[in-house]
Amino acid sequence: MEIDFPTKLGIPEYEFRLIFGRTKIDYDTTKEVNNRKRHGYSLESAVHLLEKVLLPINSTPFITSDAFKECGEVRHMHMGIDDGGNVVFMVTTMRTDETVRVISFRRASKKEKRLFYQLHKIIAK
Repeated sequence: MEIDFPTKLGIPEYEFRLIFGRTKIDYDTTKEVNNRKRHGYSLESAVHLLEKVLLPINSTPFITSDAFKECGEVRHMHMGIDDGGNVVFMVTTMRTDETVRVISFRRASKKEKRLFYQLHKIIAK
């Protein structure tokens, strides 16, 4: 029996959520090569970062935006720190079967990096 978690939780279907034992993270394998060429990051690395953040054991700072609509779907922006200590930026969307779909993953711009540290400083207080 498939459970309608968004309804059960009282949230819109597009909201970013984590259901332990159900949530999966994936990406479009055909976009993998383009993302590596364009941004120098593998979408598989984004999956690794999300897994690390969503199951925070020795976690690093991580920020998620409010939902926004683009290309006909609701998305979220996230910033965190990769294994090399770089601030990274990713975009995700929620799929119906509790799957977080990684759309893009790259190193944060200087402006995004400044914003990340400003917001983290506010959150850490």
